[in-house]
Amino acid sequence: MNNTFTISAIAILISSQIAFSQVPKKAVVEHFTNTNCSICATRNPGFYTNLNAQTDVLHLAIHPSSPYPNCLLHQQNATANDARTNYYGVYGGTPRLVINGTVISASANYSSSTIFTPYIGLTSTASIRIEQEKFATDSIRTTIIIKTEATNTLGALTLFVALAEDTVFYSGGNGEPLHFDVFRKSLTNTTGDAVTLPATVGDSVVFAFSSLANPIWNFSRIYTLAILQETTSKNLVQTEAVPASAGVATTGISSSPLEWAGVRIFPNPADKFITIQLVESESATVSLITLEGKLVMQKALTQLENRIDISAFPKATYILSVNTDKGEYSQIINKQ
Repeated sequence: MNNTFTISAIAILISSQIAFSQVPKKAVVEHFTNTNCSICATRNPGFYTNLNAQTDVLHLAIHPSSPYPNCLLHQQNATANDARTNYYGVYGGTPRLVINGTVISASANYSSSTIFTPYIGLTSTASIRIEQEKFATDSIRTTIIIKTEATNTLGALTLFVALAEDTVFYSGGNGEPLHFDVFRKSLTNTTGDAVTLPATVGDSVVFAFSSLANPIWNFSRIYTLAILQETTSKNLVQTEAVPASAGVATTGISSSPLEWAGVRIFPNPADKFITIQLVESESATVSLITLEGKLVMQKALTQLENRIDISAFPKATYILSVNTDKGEYSQIINKQ
């Protein structure tokens, strides 16, 4: 009896130590949409509000040719968009969601946080680190480091690495003016490259990629996203992304996400006022846009430091866009 208790206690202790050595698993939603899809224009705003309320959920927007092949964002990356869509067997209608490799029913409520519930707060036996380097405005180099964090029984794995553009400003046939995390290029095979996770805990495997910029991209908004999946089930093992500002080669100018276009914005969340500092420009235009794409405020900035009154606007999530002669910067702002 005592021996049984001791063995059980040891087993529980070992199990807890193994679980403790695992790391948090981020979630990723692959969002299949189309700029000519009227249903997308109806359902996407609620989905984005839901997505922005989540913690550690990454997002990639993919634009397949069906049912609207004239979608500009599809045409700009046609083969890869369709290949990733067919990888999950969701080709034929938009919008569709795949979360952590699991296809979500087309009839699900995309505005409900419950679609994310099964995929939040999980752990993984592997971690991903991304090192991204940008050179001027014409090339990017990405290094993916996958580390075994705990013993596991994972079998065949695939790694999908993509370049995405964090915001594309384009009004398609359905009237959506803003498009987030647009899939621009696959650095691996679109269905992923084979990966063998090191058997020894603490060991890593490294992959390096490089790409030239495409003139149709806003290169300052391009970033790297990686998805590690089980090959057969497509279940997510781990995912990671870095901001577009990561690895920017600079000469004394900060590459902070809030400064890349010579702009500083604070606080966020905000209650009554937002301060916008112009670091390199003496004038700019600021726009406040709802997630549904409605412009609710636009004004010129003529000072280096500008205090913007937002007290009259409802509590919600907005997009604050600042245009200067040095570039354009957009940031999600939560109005309290």
